[in-house]
This record gives sequence, structure tokens and C-alpha cells, in this order.
Amino acid sequence: MPEPLNPEYLRETQRIVAAAPNGPWEIEPSEHGLPDQIGPICFLETWVDSERVPVLELIRHAREALPRYVGEVSRQRNEISLLRRRVEQLEQAKGGDRHGL
Repeated sequence: MPEPLNPEYLRETQRIVAAAPNGPWEIEPSEHGLPDQIGPICFLETWVDSERVPVLELIRHAREALPRYVGEVSRQRNEISLLRRRVEQLEQAKGGDRHGL
């Protein structure tokens, strides 16, 4: 199972995503009509030609999806932090009793 995302890893991912050219990245064919380039990445090859389009589609989708996922992780972490503080406030107001929550 993957390790949880720590704040440093999340910040590094955000830095890498922000440095990449904006998307969406379109899949471009070569002079032979085969998918050969996506955005700033060109001369793509795979071991099996039938894998080329799925790999390109993954890269194309990831350019748009990754920033959204990273943003959602940040948003949820912030919300969890706020909820934890609220639970602590409620516990302090009730003398530490959690049965009423």
C-alpha cells in the first residue's frame, strides 16, 4: 500500500506540475499517421504499438487531472484540520466528553 502523502511530497508535486507547460496537451500524429507527440513531448515509442495510444491518453489526462487531484488533497487536508480543531473545541466545552458528538 502506498505511503500517505506528506506535506513535503505534496509541495514538490505542486512545484513540478506548475513548472510544466499548461495543458491540455493534444496527441499529434507523425508523418506516418501514428501517434507520436503529446504537447511538448515528442518521438514517443513503446515496446508494443498497441500500447502507444493508451500511454499517450494517460499522459494527456494526467496533465489536467494531476493538478486537480493535488488541489483536492490540499483542500481536504485543510478541511480535516478545521474539523479537528472544531472537535477539540467541542470536547473542551464539554470537558472532554465525546459521547454527544
